[in-house]
Amino acid sequence: MEENNISYTQKVQNAISKFQSISSELKSIFVERDEVIDNSIKALITGQSVLLIGPPGTAKSALTDELCKRIVNGRYFSWLLNRTSDPSEILGPFSIREMEQDKFVRVTKNKLPEAEIVFLDEIFKCNEPTLNILLPLINEKLFYNDGKPVDVPLISLFAASNEFPEEDSLLALYDRMIFRMYVDYVGDVQNKMIMLKNFLSKGSKNDSPTTVTIDDINVLREAMDNIEIDDSILKEYIALMNALLREGIVVSDRRQNECLKVLRVSALLDNRESVNSSDFKCLRDVLWNEPSEIEKIEEVLKESSVSAYEKEYNTIKKRYVEIVDASETITDVRMIVEIKSSVEYLYEKLKRIMKEKELMEDGVLKKFESLKKEVEDYLEYISKQVDEDDLMM
Repeated sequence: MEENNISYTQKVQNAISKFQSISSELKSIFVERDEVIDNSIKALITGQSVLLIGPPGTAKSALTDELCKRIVNGRYFSWLLNRTSDPSEILGPFSIREMEQDKFVRVTKNKLPEAEIVFLDEIFKCNEPTLNILLPLINEKLFYNDGKPVDVPLISLFAASNEFPEEDSLLALYDRMIFRMYVDYVGDVQNKMIMLKNFLSKGSKNDSPTTVTIDDINVLREAMDNIEIDDSILKEYIALMNALLREGIVVSDRRQNECLKVLRVSALLDNRESVNSSDFKCLRDVLWNEPSEIEKIEEVLKESSVSAYEKEYNTIKKRYVEIVDASETITDVRMIVEIKSSVEYLYEKLKRIMKEKELMEDGVLKKFESLKKEVEDYLEYISKQVDEDDLMM
């Protein structure tokens, strides 16, 4: 039994080592694509989907092709979608013989339903019939053939687009793209030199690239499921989601669940048995809906859940002190009313945040409780001032 455990542990370590080598090799070929490469590897292990958005000619398909070549005997399907794409292009044609028996059975050989890795270019140009097929394929790994659900061996779907989805009907598909990355042209001069030299020397290269097998991926997937996420981390995670919501960034329930897989694979690839708050940073390209949200997400992720509440406290406290200091020299009743309104806004914000008090550490909670009492007392004081001024008028 012990020998089997050692053997399994070694398999896990070997698979991790292989993916680390693949990551290094791809990063030497595709400059300024580190996050795309790391996230694509995480997607393979977690069985999640990847969306690469950016202008043409940014190596979106080339990078995916190169990664998929490293999977020994992996069944790979690639297709360019357009508005008139027929579902048979990706699913296979209907069998004439079966149609004679009034059955609509597709011949799926060498098509998407038999592939383990899929790349779909211009995914948001897919039409409604194709969309209805892709949704259960991506999420439930199911394909309906003659109305009967069939499990597909799909591990990960990689998709590319030059543009964001414009139609509401595509939002469900967009939400199923767990990793989202914007890929731009190479900008740094030194990186451009590396890119150009790589292109010039491509024909003369004779390297033996590192490869993995489907078994390696399955071993890591099993190991990932054993990575622990304790209640304290879940509380921090909930606090993170709440902090994002306060910034106006909405993360769907489905995506919040899928994020847990990303946290687990992050810990696994770091050779840890459990998730810690340092893994939260790997969610950067999982949480945004619009590129404009990325900067806000980065700011939130820089802080742990506890320090995030600390930051909220400091922000409110600073603003409160500024208002109180400014009010000391003000006698105009209209200005006092405006000050009262500003303090009431801060008070309501305090109350909203303190609804999450079970997520706070005791020290932070005490700070919030003390500040809330201080603001309440000040509101009572300034309300009396307003009332007295009204009487005098």
